Amino acid sequence: MLNRSARLIRRIVVSTVGVAVLGVGVALLALPGPGFLVIALGFFVLSLEYEWARRQFEQARRKAADLADQAAASVWSSAFTILFGLGMVAVGVAWIVVKTLPFSSPWTGGSMIFGGVVILATILFSLWQAKQARDAGEPTPAELLDREEEQKRHKHMSSTSVSTSTVPPTSSTDG
Repeated sequence: MLNRSARLIRRIVVSTVGVAVLGVGVALLALPGPGFLVIALGFFVLSLEYEWARRQFEQARRKAADLADQAAASVWSSAFTILFGLGMVAVGVAWIVVKTLPFSSPWTGGSMIFGGVVILATILFSLWQAKQARDAGEPTPAELLDREEEQKRHKHMSSTSVSTSTVPPTSSTDG
């Protein structure tokens, strides 16, 4: 009986924490912050108890990784992402220190700082991954994503051309 009760309590705690983290992640999609990363974290927590959450976690993880790889794909996007992350940290500090700013509080500033730090950590990790791949003579994660997208487009185009080529052409006669 105790084992069953403990399992039920664990399921309730995991569900509550997972849904709360998902809610924060969804809010961070509109607010400044790492929304997709927090959503992935929420699905990870829920995946401890639910199979459907494992599938969603994989999709959210891929989306977060895709965004990180795209940010690390070029020098300009990497530089912009780093500057944006540093800017979020600076704005967060300002929101804590300058009391006359609207919604000035440690909570608002702290969430901005947290978002900036997560963005910086993500871009630095993505840049490190790309360097490791280049040093090993392998394609970078962003290049792999580009190849995958190109293959999908090519596959879609070839399936479209096959379906249109099976329709016999119509001829018109001028009379």
